[in-house]
Amino acid sequence: MKQVQIGVIGVGGMGERHVRNLTQEVGAARVVALSDVDGVRLAHTAAACGAAHTFTDGVALIHHPDVEAVLIAAPDRFHASLTQACLDAGKPVLCEKPLAQSAAEAKRLVDAEVASGRRLIQVGLMREYDPAHLKVKQMIDSGALGRALAFRGVHVNAGSLTPRTIEDVIVNSAVHDLHSARWMMGDEVTRVHVSYVPYSADRPETARLVLIQLHFRSGAVGCIECNVEAGYGYEVDVKLTGERGSVETSSLQSAVVRANNQRGQWVEEDWLQRFEIAYIHEVRAWVHSLQAGVAAGPSAWDGYMSLLVADACIASAQSGQPVDVDIPTMADMYRRK
Repeated sequence: MKQVQIGVIGVGGMGERHVRNLTQEVGAARVVALSDVDGVRLAHTAAACGAAHTFTDGVALIHHPDVEAVLIAAPDRFHASLTQACLDAGKPVLCEKPLAQSAAEAKRLVDAEVASGRRLIQVGLMREYDPAHLKVKQMIDSGALGRALAFRGVHVNAGSLTPRTIEDVIVNSAVHDLHSARWMMGDEVTRVHVSYVPYSADRPETARLVLIQLHFRSGAVGCIECNVEAGYGYEVDVKLTGERGSVETSSLQSAVVRANNQRGQWVEEDWLQRFEIAYIHEVRAWVHSLQAGVAAGPSAWDGYMSLLVADACIASAQSGQPVDVDIPTMADMYRRK
């Protein structure tokens, strides 16, 4: 079967990882074009992967005739416009999260895709490809634990160079957890209540730890703890409680070492280490779906709904009160088989 010719927009840390995975781990893909504003980085990455075309303008890459599909790893503020350009060109796109910078912006992409009559957008909510998360999802879906009653997610970052705002933490970090909650529970979130701890009393717009309470349409409940300044490493874990038991991830991948009167494991430094396998599986599944002509993976709808819940979380954090989420009607093209 012919290789899918892919263009990648943005070759920073995340984009370069995608280029490497597509080149080294996905035989069905060929990276033919790259775009970035950093000329040195662009030339270095192109030489490493053998891309024949380089651009400083992402839209020019999208419209190049050799590019059959596009992966967007540019800064967040460009995601929506570049994704729309892919829709306009009729080319499939894998866009890193978040799909847009607001739910309203994401809805315009959903509306445009529905109007086209064809699913072209996949969103980089890659925890669906993480083996630890998949085992939990498969267990709850098997019915062995009965109906899911509660979701708990813990998301730990080692730290950041500067204090992060509550909006940034929710849209750029917790949005993954919000999607995990929807995906794992197989349900939509209808109400959120957010509390958070700022870095200091005189910086109330910042957040070093965020606690999100969730209510689902089914009546189930949930909680997400997002700690952006833990100081020791990077961890992501989930637990689902059912009527007849519970299931949770065991995400640390290192060996358990016992020595010098201690027992311990190494904790990953960042998300690129923790989700290394998930990123490979994500692009491999995306490329294979392109070859098969059947869209799969997190959709534009998933990107939209995660941002709709994120917007409600921001409103709750600002008001200190619970906020309801008005769930719109989902188009049939987004129903999972």
